[in-house]
Amino acid sequence: MTNVREKERIFDLRGLELDDEVLALAELERDPVFHKIEPGMYGYYLSGSLGMGREAAGRLRGKQIRALLEDAGVRFRLAESAGAGAFKVALRAQLDWSGKVPEITVYRESMHQLHMAAAAADGALGPVTFERIVDIHLAHEYYHLLEYRSGRFTNELLEPVECLRIGPFRRKATVLQTSEIAAHAFCKELLGLPYLPSLLDNIYLMQTERMEMERFVENVKKWKKILGESGLHML
Repeated sequence: MTNVREKERIFDLRGLELDDEVLALAELERDPVFHKIEPGMYGYYLSGSLGMGREAAGRLRGKQIRALLEDAGVRFRLAESAGAGAFKVALRAQLDWSGKVPEITVYRESMHQLHMAAAAADGALGPVTFERIVDIHLAHEYYHLLEYRSGRFTNELLEPVECLRIGPFRRKATVLQTSEIAAHAFCKELLGLPYLPSLLDNIYLMQTERMEMERFVENVKKWKKILGESGLHML
């Protein structure tokens, strides 16, 4: 259960002037090949992935995510908690397209965690109900379904990065996190969110004291500096 101290932790995010590029860079930085990306190429991967997510959402403007899932023949279910994922944050949702009927599983405990995180944002995220949190994850997985059915994922549509060079031998890898950035952008546009939904995980980490607010503020300054040096962001 959540203790009183967690409930009382409130985070003022409005003064940070967060935008899509800042939060997308935070996601890009998590990619295994990020250190191999030339800084001059950050803009290519950020604008490319954000643009694909926004474009996909634009084609579905005005549609409700649960109606889209029904039309696509996808069912979803709420389940209890699953194992831990990246940053020791519990698995939120997953899409299984291996069966005859694609299915999205959303984990109830994780949704409650993020619902509480949204409340800790002191209104910056707007009125966010439990059902709204579920819809965010349904939309995220729906974007991945669109990728799957198109035959190519976002990371496969963008240039790979050279990650190994030994003499004449070259090895390249796609930037997997661009697919996640695109899904976040899709979510934001389709549902009319004020921020990329990846912000919720950062709030959750701060709320549970796995990351200090001061650390997040410093990270935001660092991301803005990187974007500014790349000519992508006004400092």
